[in-house]
Amino acid sequence: MNGKVFIVGIGPGNKEYVLPKAVSIMEQSDVILGFQRAVESLKFIDKHKILVKKLEDITDIIKHSEYEKISVAASGDPLYYGITEYLKKNYRGNIEIVPGISSFQYMMAKIKLSWQGAFLGSLHGRREDFCNIVKENHISVWFTDSIHSPDYMCRVLERESIEAKVYVGENLSYEDEKITVGNVEEIRSKKFAGLSVVVIEKRESSYDTHKR
Repeated sequence: MNGKVFIVGIGPGNKEYVLPKAVSIMEQSDVILGFQRAVESLKFIDKHKILVKKLEDITDIIKHSEYEKISVAASGDPLYYGITEYLKKNYRGNIEIVPGISSFQYMMAKIKLSWQGAFLGSLHGRREDFCNIVKENHISVWFTDSIHSPDYMCRVLERESIEAKVYVGENLSYEDEKITVGNVEEIRSKKFAGLSVVVIEKRESSYDTHKR
């Protein structure tokens, strides 16, 4: 391919949170590539779309296509635990990145909590020592998956005697959006969607004790 690839952030899901620049780029593209949820959220854009099931599908299509302009739809912001690093490593052509609103930004706005100074992490498809990170930060924000779920995280926090206020966001910006708020004990006994955003606000007393 001799054209250009646009990695386009499409926000948390609802079309109202897709930036006008992102819409313009996708409307001018020859094709839009994306995973199922991303493609389904772009029904309002009348362009040819190709559904991919794995990251390798994206690079294969890009490298062997005759399209001049390809948009790769990336949920949230493509530079925050997105697909940008993978594409940069596996495709050496012309790439432009269009930012988007991350689901963690949307979540913090919904719960009216400043994320200045917060730790931003992800347990989605990766292992991370989140417990020590929670201990060291007053506020931490996490992307989760079906294995490292919000209830799993709270069971670990309870075992470590960490007290916190926990916010769980499911299907953010969609019609079935749900935000659950509770302490560690309350959240650990509930079940949540596979992909969620978790905000952990550690109690000041526990935070200060750890810092001393």
